[in-house]
Amino acid sequence: MKDCPGFVISSARTHEKNASSEIYYVLSELLEQEEVNASPVSGISGLSIATFQGDSIQILEKIQEMIEDTPFFQYTLKIVPFQYKVSTSIENLKEAAIKLRTEIAEDDTWKINVRRRHTQIPRTEIISAIANEINRGKVMLESPDQYIIVEIIGKWTYLAVSSIPELSVSVSQFYEEEDDFTF
Repeated sequence: MKDCPGFVISSARTHEKNASSEIYYVLSELLEQEEVNASPVSGISGLSIATFQGDSIQILEKIQEMIEDTPFFQYTLKIVPFQYKVSTSIENLKEAAIKLRTEIAEDDTWKINVRRRHTQIPRTEIISAIANEINRGKVMLESPDQYIIVEIIGKWTYLAVSSIPELSVSVSQFYEEEDDFTF
């Protein structure tokens, strides 16, 4: 399992390049992250991957604070953090779960969030493989302390343990609040 901080970014179909550019600007210019790479996922509309050198969970929290003051995303709809990258297989997911469990405290509650794209591995098999390796805390499906994030995109799986499962960006809410905004 490779340490690989970053984000899975969702956008409207055909706006992947625009969303990638937005995230690149936020990470490199506003948050001064190093080694930023943001690009669309080939073959999957509306999806991009951004990687950088910082802590993806802390950076997501900073972005959340920034957009509370001034919503500035036009193309980015959702940002999901990840900390690790592995080749997609049940065996690799089990190994990843062993490392992820060290980030869960004994008294934490947790939930596994799985999104699958371009894979034939059944969702239940993914959840079982990971859950069987997590021997800490307690499963709680509503408002857990920690989310185990699993984003499978073809041959790669991106994983994280985070108290924030994702950041949904509401562009329409910003426009509705602006009285003098016109298209």
